[in-house]
Amino acid sequence: MQVIQLATCFLLILAIAINKNHKIFGSDLKKTELPDGGNAVDEWITADGYQVVSTQNIAKDIWGFGGNIPLHIYLKENKIERIEVQEHSESADFFSTVEKSGLIEAWNGLSPQEAIDKKVDAVSGATMSSTAVIQSVKKAMEYIENGNVSSKSKFEFLKSLTLWCTLLVVASGLIVPIYYKNKNFRIIQLILNVTILGFWTGNFISLSLLVNYLSNGVNVATAIIPFLLLIAAFIYPLFGKTNHYCLWLCPMGSCQELMGKIIPYKIKMKPQTVQTLTEFREWLWIVIMMVMWLEVGFELLDYELFSAFLFQQASVPLLIVAGLTLLLSGIVQRPYCRFVCPTGSLIKYSQQSK
Repeated sequence: MQVIQLATCFLLILAIAINKNHKIFGSDLKKTELPDGGNAVDEWITADGYQVVSTQNIAKDIWGFGGNIPLHIYLKENKIERIEVQEHSESADFFSTVEKSGLIEAWNGLSPQEAIDKKVDAVSGATMSSTAVIQSVKKAMEYIENGNVSSKSKFEFLKSLTLWCTLLVVASGLIVPIYYKNKNFRIIQLILNVTILGFWTGNFISLSLLVNYLSNGVNVATAIIPFLLLIAAFIYPLFGKTNHYCLWLCPMGSCQELMGKIIPYKIKMKPQTVQTLTEFREWLWIVIMMVMWLEVGFELLDYELFSAFLFQQASVPLLIVAGLTLLLSGIVQRPYCRFVCPTGSLIKYSQQSK
């Protein structure tokens, strides 16, 4: 029954992914018009004399947070004139941080070889998206220079200190609690979840992430951290470890629990009040799902409170609500997790066996 429940939740989110992006695991369900009238080409010349290189095929194995980020790179007289970002699955609010940072213009005026050699840093708060752009430009310029591309850039992420620090935190949350029960360890894990998974790298499970992965597929090689978090959320419960992600790895849950430890006073709610708020969460999840099944309200995906950790991209109202929720968690145990969180509702329903 638990496997059936998990499969049902999978199909529910898959339906939303199809409605939103009209794709399943990277396969387009709608025909897209391309520059040559039907085939995905790597290079062409425009009517006004620009040489254009598309990264759609050249860098198809390079992913940001939600999937591949296609670029059209315009060159004239062997110099990059401009780079245009094509339709992608990154959150518009979050990707705007990359665009506002000036990253897209970083290679303007450079030759292909100069672009390959230029060191460009990832954008803080949008590391995965900006790294994907940087690696895609490099691959496209290697294609211009050599007629082929290097496979090394695909694995450059393995050199990242950020990756290994994040992987250590996730591994700790996945493995240690199974064999070792200690209050001090739990507090350390909660702090690491908030600082590293939350504020530093922005790694967490959200409805937006799930919809993007079902639309575009999952490149485990470059999305190893989210993949491990998905295992904690949806596979661990099959082996009796229910709520493992929510209790041991979710940065939002960790942040609320830490605030609850700082402020010892707690409101004792009546059982009926708890029941009413729990039912509110269930109905909220149903309404959100139904709205998106009707192919409207997809912007709701970007307004779960997890986005507040990426405060450079998050909207002011979202930050205000997140701040109020954090204060409330000092007197009410994990209020967002227990009475609101749509992603938590999905995880809860996926692991039910009755």
